[in-house]
Amino acid sequence: MTTTNEKGRDSGKSATQKTTKANDRDMSAAAQCKRVLEYLKADGQTTYSLRGKGISHPAQRVKELIQLGYRIYAHRVTAVDSDGFLHANVARYSLIDREPDLVDMMEVA
Repeated sequence: MTTTNEKGRDSGKSATQKTTKANDRDMSAAAQCKRVLEYLKADGQTTYSLRGKGISHPAQRVKELIQLGYRIYAHRVTAVDSDGFLHANVARYSLIDREPDLVDMMEVA
């Protein structure tokens, strides 16, 4: 019987260690909030479109951005999910306007 150390895996490295330099694979809440903000700057997004872009819980990420001071408007629309099913009463988020860009300020610091 072999142990996990004998299978050629370096036990000092995590299985979830980042293997790419691209930030689009970072699934931390902060990284997801940053991506949601980028998507909302470009155009309004529905819950399903954000999920399709790797945002696991869009409503929570939007709530966190609102708590940071961003003004985000949510209205209800009918949308199609990734499996082609039609859903009524789906949130569509739009960035209204903003004072200082808090995420950009974090990058400069």
